[in-house]
Amino acid sequence: MILERYPELRDRGRLLDVARLGMDVQVARPYLDEIVESVTDRLGMPFAIVDSLLDGAQVFLAGRGPIPEWVGEVGGTPIEWAFCLPMLRSRTTRSVSDLTTDPEFRDNPLVTIEGVRSYIGAPLISGSGAVLGGLCALDVRPREFDPAELDLMRDLADEVVRRIEARAEPDIMEP
Repeated sequence: MILERYPELRDRGRLLDVARLGMDVQVARPYLDEIVESVTDRLGMPFAIVDSLLDGAQVFLAGRGPIPEWVGEVGGTPIEWAFCLPMLRSRTTRSVSDLTTDPEFRDNPLVTIEGVRSYIGAPLISGSGAVLGGLCALDVRPREFDPAELDLMRDLADEVVRRIEARAEPDIMEP
């Protein structure tokens, strides 16, 4: 069902970029810690995450905040739970002031069980133009976001991509 709604998840070029940049596995990326800390500090939000969107899962590349233990143990969530999914299509920053009223995510277990209420995120767009994932912040209370906060997220997402691409292995060659 999710792959029907988001065919971009299966885009070969996008998935090759994700793999080339090593964003398909959860490993420590201390060079991203400063960014997620900056997000939580500057927005006054308890959670910030850098994620990559695979075709079946959302993998967390860096994070700050009291992430539920079970999520930390598995290193991500099923792709259906990824609040960053709409950015695959829109390619722009987005926010949701109250996820309990959002038609796409109100029944998401992160909302119904874990109590996530608000979201702000910016897409991670590779140098080749693929949306790889997102930089996002979450709160357990509803809240509004202003244009300056959306701009901040976009700028920090661009910095995440610069840092990831600077550490990339040589290009994976297509067969």
